[in-house]
Amino acid sequence: MALQIPRIAFSDHTLENGLRVILHENTRTPLAHLSIHYGIGSSYETAGLSGFAHLFEHMMFQGSENVRKNEHGQHIDRAGGRWNASTNKDRTNYFETVPAHFLDLALWLEADRMRSLSITEENFENQRQTVIEEKKQSYDNRPYGLAFLRFDQLAYSNWAYAHSIIGEVDDLRKATLSDALAFHKQYYGPGNAVLVLAGDIAEAEALKRVQTYFSAIPDRTSVQRPDLAEPQQGEEKIETMRDPLAILPALIIGYHMPPLGTPEHYALSLAALILSDGDSSRLYQRLVYENNWSTGLFAGPNQYRGPQLFRIWIEVQQGISPQLLLDAIDEELERIRQDGVSERELEKAQNQVAHRFVGRLARVSQVGEMLAQYTSYYGDPDKVNSELENYLSVTREDIQECVRSFLKNRNRTLIIVEPRGEER
Repeated sequence: MALQIPRIAFSDHTLENGLRVILHENTRTPLAHLSIHYGIGSSYETAGLSGFAHLFEHMMFQGSENVRKNEHGQHIDRAGGRWNASTNKDRTNYFETVPAHFLDLALWLEADRMRSLSITEENFENQRQTVIEEKKQSYDNRPYGLAFLRFDQLAYSNWAYAHSIIGEVDDLRKATLSDALAFHKQYYGPGNAVLVLAGDIAEAEALKRVQTYFSAIPDRTSVQRPDLAEPQQGEEKIETMRDPLAILPALIIGYHMPPLGTPEHYALSLAALILSDGDSSRLYQRLVYENNWSTGLFAGPNQYRGPQLFRIWIEVQQGISPQLLLDAIDEELERIRQDGVSERELEKAQNQVAHRFVGRLARVSQVGEMLAQYTSYYGDPDKVNSELENYLSVTREDIQECVRSFLKNRNRTLIIVEPRGEER
């Protein structure tokens, strides 16, 4: 019997200044979730000015006309809510989940910083240094950190996805306040944003509140969408990196594949579950349970709006040759190319997707984020109601064909990380 899940109802509006507003009413819990997705990620940046999308994730908490530095989060904390932000290659998002009677507070805070963000020399310099220190902590001084940064640089020919979200330190140091002001004007306005309200709201009244806070904000954005085209890879790319912070060897593997939302994305996402998710998955059984060659592994698409990589990460046990694991991976992929996957494996993978999807429906914050993502990535919030079916309609033949077409060595990028423990 086909899986029946409730349809997510919503209304879709666009204000005169270009702000797109998605409203989802769900009164089961007295919470309201507000999410704003700006159409700006690291792929939109200009060469020589990398790191600006992530820098502004920090800058957006440095105050505005009516809110002092770092006060945004304090207001939400005092209301008993939660808040955060994130940047990826394709978008930046800011969100608050608050008790429903504090919805006006969340709307006022987001509108105030959209309208009047405080971009001063002091704030810019302070956050520039914060991001530089963050890079040291998260990448330079963390095992495998520099290998992860290098991986996209090696795999992608197009700079849009090749460079890191955190940015280059030299670019951040040479950037000026004028560069920051121009970047903010270009991308941070209502015409380049999606606002989602989900939870204990009355849609008609909620729309009036959004109009009250946001409709007077002028739109000055002039967004230039990045060219994400990636040339076909003709031969395998391999590098070996020595990491003085790593204790164990590791493999970072990637195969070029089509973007999010394509039939190939759904088929290869299920292939990743069959290969690596759970104790009964193929690679776990062979590399961990049967042979104790690996301490941990992961596989799956990297979730980019443009051309993706099907990534495999494996940490190798001490004393085990990384080549042994590479050969095992090649053999498992060849088994799928030749024999496909079993009906039981496909059913298990689809059940895993369905369980996780339905689980997200229990929280208005996650429903709100799904609506925001589908709107900002595809321009279509209603994709939330068809996404699960895209996974459930994948066949064994679809998976076999995609593994044959994309998970082959000439389409592979490989970084072998060797530990240099004696230098620790």
